[in-house]
Amino acid sequence: GSLPGHVYANVRQPLVHTLNLAHLMPLSSVWAGPATNEYLAKVTQTEAPPLLVAETSGSTPFRLSTHVEDVGHMLVVGPTGAGKSVLLALIALQFRRYAGAQVYVFDKGNSARAATLAMGGEHHALGADGSLAFQPLRSINDQASRSWAAEWIASLVAHENVTVTPEVKEAIWSALASLATAPAQERTLTGLSVLLQSNALKTALMPYTLDGPFGRLLDADHDGLALSDVQCFETEELMHSQSALLPVLTYLFQRLEERFDGRPTLIMLDEAWVYLDNPLFAARIREWLKVLRKKNVSVVFATQSLADIAGSGIAPAIIESCPQRIFLPNDRAVEPQARTAYERFGLSERQIELIARATPKRQYYLQSRRGNRLFEL
Repeated sequence: GSLPGHVYANVRQPLVHTLNLAHLMPLSSVWAGPATNEYLAKVTQTEAPPLLVAETSGSTPFRLSTHVEDVGHMLVVGPTGAGKSVLLALIALQFRRYAGAQVYVFDKGNSARAATLAMGGEHHALGADGSLAFQPLRSINDQASRSWAAEWIASLVAHENVTVTPEVKEAIWSALASLATAPAQERTLTGLSVLLQSNALKTALMPYTLDGPFGRLLDADHDGLALSDVQCFETEELMHSQSALLPVLTYLFQRLEERFDGRPTLIMLDEAWVYLDNPLFAARIREWLKVLRKKNVSVVFATQSLADIAGSGIAPAIIESCPQRIFLPNDRAVEPQARTAYERFGLSERQIELIARATPKRQYYLQSRRGNRLFEL
C-alpha cells in the first residue's frame, strides 16, 4: 500500500486527506487547441469542428481553429521554401468543411491552383493571354455603383499623375451620369473617355481603354467574371505591371463585397507585400480588417518577410486585428535584425528560438490569444 493508488495491497485502507490527493492530481497539460469553432457553430447553427487537427509535442493532437471569439483574421509569415504554400492550401481546403463556406484566393505562382480545382472551384490567371476581361462600369445605373466608379476612375487618373481637384471629380461624375443612360454593353471606359471634355483626363484614361495596353483587361463590353463559392485569382503576370495591378484588384475587391452575406468566407492574400505597398490597398485592407468580421469574413495574410508588414503603414492594424499568427521555420530568426522584427510581434526569446530551430515544411509556430504552440502537419 505504499504506492499511490495501489488499493489492492492497501489492506488497512487508511483515509487520505484531500490535500494529499490533490498532490497526486495532474493539474497541467499541453494546450491542444479549441475542440470546436464556437463562433461558426453559433453563426451557421451547425456543428463546427476545428479547422484541422495536427500534432504537437508528445504526439498530442493539436486542433487549429480559424477564429478567436468572433475574429478570424490570421497572419502567416515565413521565408521561401518553409512550407507556406502547403499550409495555405490546407487551410483553404479545410475551410470548406463549414456550412456554406466561400473561399477566395489571391495567389502568386499558381501554388493554390491544384487545391482550387480539387474543390471544384474556378482558377483565373489575371493578365495572361485569353484571361478574364472586365467591364467595371456596367452597373453604374445604380447610385452606389456609380459612386464607387467615380472613386475608382479618380484613382486611375491620379495614378497617371493628374491632380484630382473638385473640378476633376465633377467632370468624372457628370460623364458617368451621362454614360449610365446608355445600354449596358456601351458602359465602357472607351465610352466614358468620349464623354469627358478634358483632354488631360482623356489622356490619363487612354492606357485603360482599347487604345492602350490594359484595355483588353478593363475595357470589355461584357464582364467575364461570374462569382462562385471557390475562386482563385493568379496575380503573378499582373504584378509585372503596377499600372494594371491597382485597377484590376480594386475592382475585384469591390465585386467580392457582393458575396459577403454572412456565410463563412475566407480571403487569402498570398505575397501580401504587393497589397501593403500600395496606399490605396492599405486603406482598403485596414477597413476590411475592422469591418469584415461583422460579415463573417476572415482575411489571411501571407508574406515572406516580417519586415514587409512591420514597415507598412497599416502594421498596427494588422497586429491588432490578427489574433492568430503562424510563423514558419526561419533559421535566421535569431539574427539581430530579424529578432527585432519578431519581438515587435510580441514574441519572447524562447519563442524566437523555437522558430529558428523548427523543421521547414513540417513544423509551424502558432501565436494566439488562447495559447502558443509548435505543431506539425
